[in-house]
Amino acid sequence: MKKVFIIIVLAALLCPFASFAQQKVKFGHLDYGEIIKVMPGIDTVQKVVADMQAELQATGEEMAKEFQKKNEEYQQMVSKGTSSPAVLKIKEDELTNMYQRIQDFSQSAEQDLQAKQLELLKPFQEKILEAIKEVGKEFNFTYIFDTSMLTYYEQGEDISAKVKQKLGIK
Repeated sequence: MKKVFIIIVLAALLCPFASFAQQKVKFGHLDYGEIIKVMPGIDTVQKVVADMQAELQATGEEMAKEFQKKNEEYQQMVSKGTSSPAVLKIKEDELTNMYQRIQDFSQSAEQDLQAKQLELLKPFQEKILEAIKEVGKEFNFTYIFDTSMLTYYEQGEDISAKVKQKLGIK
């Protein structure tokens, strides 16, 4: 009697797994990068980022020119040999500080540019993700992959057109 009870309990426990294993797994794929490139409004984001990059680059170039000018002045002072070691040390320290400010600016500018780009792209990314989820649910996909991260994909359905349709992209 005890053995029959254990068999019934095991059968009841394994039954859901058997039906789960029989469900068909459906794969979909898309190229996320291609979809975001054609989204309406993305060109505005690209322009804002390009303008910001140009502004930061111009500031960096201006700082570099100033550094180069001060360095040339220092080199002239050294070559003439008329300046005292104390004055030369002050000029060296000034150049070192200026170079460090340029390095700090460069790193900060890069971080600011990336942060701005992420901030501006976030609404577009959220829309795409929501459209992917809707397509996945509507067409019963088990997995949806981004082909830009895959090296091989033979099977599965390309859902790019369906996602674009959800986003209103022609």
